[in-house]
Amino acid sequence: MPSSMGHRERILHAIAHEEVDRVPAFFFAEKEVEARVCQDLQLTDLPAILRHFDVDTVRAELVLKNDATPFPDLTAVADEADIDRVPWPGGADVDLEASVRSAAAARSSGLAVLGGVWASIFTIPRRSMGEERFLHALIDAPALVEAVVARTADSYIAQNTAYFGACGGNVDIFFFGSDFGTQRSLFISAAMFRRFFKPHMRRIVQHAKGYGVRVMYHTCGAVADIIPDLIECGIDALDPVQVSARGMDTASLAAAFRGRIAFHGGISTQTLLPFASPEEVYRTTQATIRVLGPSGYIAGPDQYMIGDIPTDNITAMYQAIHNYRI
Repeated sequence: MPSSMGHRERILHAIAHEEVDRVPAFFFAEKEVEARVCQDLQLTDLPAILRHFDVDTVRAELVLKNDATPFPDLTAVADEADIDRVPWPGGADVDLEASVRSAAAARSSGLAVLGGVWASIFTIPRRSMGEERFLHALIDAPALVEAVVARTADSYIAQNTAYFGACGGNVDIFFFGSDFGTQRSLFISAAMFRRFFKPHMRRIVQHAKGYGVRVMYHTCGAVADIIPDLIECGIDALDPVQVSARGMDTASLAAAFRGRIAFHGGISTQTLLPFASPEEVYRTTQATIRVLGPSGYIAGPDQYMIGDIPTDNITAMYQAIHNYRI
């Protein structure tokens, strides 16, 4: 077993299901939580928080220009022939100078760097077409949905082409997502996911992998039924592992997918971190590591932490992660 690893090395080993010297960790929280943690622990800013909790990743920002082209309003579009009659975002909308600065600063931290465009190929088509029309169109205008999703994916790939072309050497993991799950089930059927979204998810993933990065995908909710599809698309890690959702308990996920996809998250911000004692947070965090880890798992909260989570419980979670003995 390796005796000592750097942060970046540890993350890349974990995602590859290789031996690690300790369980890797990450920190995701809303700005109000960052400010409160700084106050409670006498820290100065987010980089100081990352150092204090000795986590292994940092996010680099893909910065868009102030006048970047927005995704179009497609609420009145008649058919698929209309979608290219309006402007779409592309690589020219990326502020490369600012993005390069962000990626270089992230690399200088010594942590593994997450970057890339947040390619929401489920959320953006719904927003562009309007929720009700989009959901109806899945049934009564499938060719239109297919065209909108394809064009949305094209825009994201164009932005990532610009971004990774300029910043790729400073990025380790392409991180993107859309929420396909609710608390109880998929938002749409698995068959619809495979027809409308999986081909374009695969395109986005394989395009990014051409720049030598690993890929992590974010989807909340009960998504166990499509995890095999995510694996087939080439996704290396699943975030956030919402353990309170149906079918997402750690034992089931480990039994079905250990060694095939890494897990990122899994410490509940819904049922554990806001309400439990620090002692219970500590015990549950270590129990989660025993099931999902130690390799193939990056430990941390299963959503961005919000204001109802006490600082003492955040501290207890990271103490449990770092005290876990492999």
